[in-house]
Formats: sequence, C-alpha cells, structure tokens
Amino acid sequence: MPAKQTETQNWPFLDNVIGPIADWWRKHAEVRDNQSSFDALGADELARVAQDVGIPASDLRKLAQHCADAADLLEYRVASLGLSASELGRDAPAQLRDMERLCTMCEHKGRCARDLAADSSDPIWRRYCPNEPTLSELQREAAG
Repeated sequence: MPAKQTETQNWPFLDNVIGPIADWWRKHAEVRDNQSSFDALGADELARVAQDVGIPASDLRKLAQHCADAADLLEYRVASLGLSASELGRDAPAQLRDMERLCTMCEHKGRCARDLAADSSDPIWRRYCPNEPTLSELQREAAG
C-alpha cells in the first residue's frame, strides 16, 4: 500500500483553469456591484461624492468599472524602486491616491505585470507608466 501523502496534491486543472475563471468571476461581480451602486446615485449626489474624494465625477465612474485590486501593481512598482507604499500613505496620502487612480485606469496593466515579473529593475516601464514622473521624483527625494 502506498504511504499517505502529507503534502497537498497538485491539481493543474484547478490551478490553471478553474482558479483564473473563479478570479475573473469575482472581479466581474465586484464591478457589477460597483456599477449598481453608482447607478443608484443621482447626478447631484454623484457630484458630491466626487467632490469629497477630489476627482471628477467622470473619473469616479471609470474607477467604479474596476475591482478593488486594480492598483495592486503600483505597490509592486513602488517596492521595486526601494520606496514604501505604507510610508507614502502616511506622508503623502493624496499623492498616493492620485497614483492609485492613474494605475487603476492604466491601459498597460498586462505589460506592467509582465515587466515586473521578468525584471523589476528594467527601466522600460518608464516609457508607458502614467505614474513615472511622480515615481521618479519620489525616488530622487528618497535618494537625496
């Protein structure tokens, strides 16, 4: 009789097919919920919410089309530059929120994720990242 397996069994179908589909579904459901919430707001109420968070209502609607983890790549990019997202959140929360907004709406997420995974120190990201000017300035400030 074979010995009991103490490690978890590798299930490629679950890891490579079911997992990504479930993740896509979760994100899709979150975006649907966001859209429903915004659709329930009147124009005046939406304008007040946008004013409270300091962005145009049109950007607020665009942000609602993304799930909560849409700016996660920013945290990895910040860390790859030797910066701390938690320190930025403490010392420059408005600046961090603006960078998160830009990252969320960025059209280069796939490329950014691939570049971070391949070589996070490769400066190629500077050509397409909407946060490049701010990140470069923060990096200069941290070095000086």
